[in-house]
Amino acid sequence: MSKDGSVHIQGHYALQPDSPIALKSALSVRYEKHDPTSLDVEILFLGDETERTEAYSATRAIDVNLLKLHPMNKGEDSINLLGIAGWQSSLTSMTLEVSAIEVGIDREAANRPIQVHFSVGLQPSGILISYGSVEFHYNGDITTKRGEEGAILVETSLGQIEAMASYDYLDGAAFGDKVVHRVERARLSGMVEIRAGETLRSLHDRLQEEILTICAALSLCYRQPVDAYEIEYLLRESESDRFERAIYRRKWHKSRTRHKDNELIHSTNLQNGGLSKLVQALKTHPESKSLDRGIGFLTHSYVSFLETGYFMAFSAMETIVNAVAKDSQCALISSSAWKKVQKSLRATFVELTNQGLISSEAAKQMSDKIPEIRRASLASRIDMAVKLYSVKTSDLWTAEGFVEGMKRASEFRNGLFHAADTSDGGLMSVDLTRIRTFTERLLLSALSWPEERRWVWRDDSLHRIIQPADPSIGSEESS
Repeated sequence: MSKDGSVHIQGHYALQPDSPIALKSALSVRYEKHDPTSLDVEILFLGDETERTEAYSATRAIDVNLLKLHPMNKGEDSINLLGIAGWQSSLTSMTLEVSAIEVGIDREAANRPIQVHFSVGLQPSGILISYGSVEFHYNGDITTKRGEEGAILVETSLGQIEAMASYDYLDGAAFGDKVVHRVERARLSGMVEIRAGETLRSLHDRLQEEILTICAALSLCYRQPVDAYEIEYLLRESESDRFERAIYRRKWHKSRTRHKDNELIHSTNLQNGGLSKLVQALKTHPESKSLDRGIGFLTHSYVSFLETGYFMAFSAMETIVNAVAKDSQCALISSSAWKKVQKSLRATFVELTNQGLISSEAAKQMSDKIPEIRRASLASRIDMAVKLYSVKTSDLWTAEGFVEGMKRASEFRNGLFHAADTSDGGLMSVDLTRIRTFTERLLLSALSWPEERRWVWRDDSLHRIIQPADPSIGSEESS
């Protein structure tokens, strides 16, 4: 990386290394270290006119999922281009739009144990920081004071991974004067050993699984999607050897910035094993995949337009309700009894059709709806979840009550989904806040996350809704 943060990778590679005559090319990859939206790839065809024509013809059969480039020079790293979304080619060159790039990930298995340091770049910036102040002095000194200091560690199958805020300093210029940019990044870091016979590829795949769960937990904490855009590995076989570098880099269409809403769980409560407990709770939950999907939809609702956000938040609520209260959602009647009910209902529809009271088409449509009768309604499933986890609901819809409020919210969802109806955007907006709050409370209760470790200002958006006071407060004081 240069002092201004730009990265340039280049070398000579073979487009078809398995063919009798490899097609020679020169590769150029450029990106800005701290900009996930930058990743430019260009391939120049080398050789005489015949070889360049053959290379140009070969580009018509590109595998859009994976293009492997093998180095022509011994000792250089192989490069994989992943998720090719498009390309433009001529008889001399080709530019590609790729989703991700791997440099040096594919290499031979280790002959002996190797220590590997890894660093994972995350966005948005501004997370994982405790409260405090920063003072900038005229002589260039920077004084940082933090209220509570403590490492945020996560216990994983690969060992400890630390989540932290880190800083890089880049050179620049403004009005002819030298400028030093201070770049704050959220990142994960750790060290792991590759045993003899193992490969960096196997480590990379395992690390990505761990990152997904950690990012889901952080997304829940900060109420917006948190994701990784870069993984960098440093490895060497012995202290006398130089470090070798391997990189996995994704390209995003848009950078992610920290929004202004208060977080659900503050970084101070992620210290002392807090984040590790949350990650383990997500991992070990019987419906962990459903919770991951629900968290993804819930957090994306915070950074979406109203209509999209409402649909995503409501879908997240349904997903999480079904996941955390699955054991209590037993069938309303037994299988044997249900078979008799189905048979009786279908026979009744046939009889009514024969009597001319309903049409055969209406009978068919009603018969198709019979399986839905056995499933518990959304309202009853929500009621089960509320009782099972003792979720507070009294302050959500204080005027009409929780049951009626959720009924109206469901009508908004049905109108939005089935009729594109957004006639009352103001009421939909406040109901969106209520749905998010309820979903977060249910999820944290299901994950056994204690009340005292939730951020004290987390319900600010709910408290700004103009509605009567929480009726449970007065009853608690009088009792």
